[in-house]
Order: sequence, then structure tokens, then C-alpha cells
Amino acid sequence: MKDSYDIEKPRSDLNYFTVGIKYTVLFIVLFLASWIAIPLLIANGRANRMNSVAEFLVGNAFIFSILISLSVITWFIYRIRKKHTLGEVFSINFNDSDQTLNIKTVNLVNNQEKDHYYNYKNLSYTFYKSENPLFGKQRILHILNTAKTVHEINIDRTAWCRNERIDQLIEKIKAGHPNTSK
Repeated sequence: MKDSYDIEKPRSDLNYFTVGIKYTVLFIVLFLASWIAIPLLIANGRANRMNSVAEFLVGNAFIFSILISLSVITWFIYRIRKKHTLGEVFSINFNDSDQTLNIKTVNLVNNQEKDHYYNYKNLSYTFYKSENPLFGKQRILHILNTAKTVHEINIDRTAWCRNERIDQLIEKIKAGHPNTSK
């Protein structure tokens, strides 16, 4: 039995030029903010009682501003690298006769599509419900192949929330496959 769940293929206007501009602006803002913040936070109204480490930081604020900016940008790049490497999921196809799961993804930077095939016996799923003040309630599905997350779908922050059969997909994953955890 084959069972398919699809959404419209995601599109993005991102390219390497816009990503470069975005991170250049982010670097400049972080650099200027840390250039101002390092002396203010260390001195904290008592510039005459600073210890030797604080004096070193204030004396080398330029270097530490660059280090802070680069570390934050590196952290952002690390977090989104996986998203752009694996792509955005737009189709999930269960093939019960072959015991395979076919997931179609699209890379939003270069618009290339990929097909990923996984055997049921190696798959497990983790379904999280979370709530935070910034993004509200979220349902996040992690698809794991041999205990390593290969795809993450945030149902409520993507087009998957508009899929009319999303509740059936969630129930299929929860009930239909023994390797599911909540």
C-alpha cells in the first residue's frame, strides 16, 4: 500500500548574493554593538575599580568585537547549514509493500530537488509539542535514520499546517510504526 502526503514545493528568493549581504550587515551590526557593549558591561559604572582582565578587554575591544561578531555569525551559519544541505521536505511517500519511505526535498538556495529513500527497519520518529512565547505552539516531527536526525519538519511554521491530511500523517507515524516515540 502506498500513502502520499504532499505540499506545494517551497520556493525562495535566496541566492548567494543575498545571503552574503545578510551576513555582512549582521557582522557590522554585531561588531558595532559589541564595540560599545564591551566597555559598558565591564566597567558598569565603576571604571576606576576594574580588574586586569577587564582592563585587557577594554584595551582590546576591537579584537573582541570581531571575535564576538564572528562567533555569533558562525553559530547562525552552523544552525542553517543543515537546513540548506538537507533541504525542505515537501513530499512524504510511504511504500508499505517495499517497506521504504521516500522523502522529497528541495534546497532553497539552488532549487535542486533530492529524493531520499529509507528502509522502515532503520527509521524512527520523534514528535514534539512545544510552546514558547516567541513562536507559540509548535508541532515538530523528527525523522531519524539509524538514530540520527535526517529531517526535521516544523508543522506549524511551514506549509505542512495547511495540508488537509496532516492529522492522518501524524497518527500514522504515532500508531503505524513501532519505532515512534513521543
